Amino acid sequence: MKKSSPDQIDTVLAQLWQKNLPTIRERLDLLDQFASAASTGTLDEATRVEALGIAHKLAGSLGMYGYQQGTEVASKMERILKSPTPETLVTLSSLAVDLRKSLADGL
Repeated sequence: MKKSSPDQIDTVLAQLWQKNLPTIRERLDLLDQFASAASTGTLDEATRVEALGIAHKLAGSLGMYGYQQGTEVASKMERILKSPTPETLVTLSSLAVDLRKSLADGL
């Protein structure tokens, strides 16, 4: 098996990032909507579970693309959505903003 150089790996990751960017943007938009619902107390159980899945996927994938801070923020959101309280749910909006900021150069 031929070894890949770091430059080749970076190129492949950049291509994958571009390919997956529409999905990532869609997930960010959905998290914004879910965070807004959470801050107004209108986040129902099905939506919470969907938001949990999205946060989990972002937490798992962003680090691979070099967005470690994004992974950390998405992980925080995931933890909140796993065991939500009224106090923690209201923090989702600011975390959604932080998540976008952490990805700003890639969006």
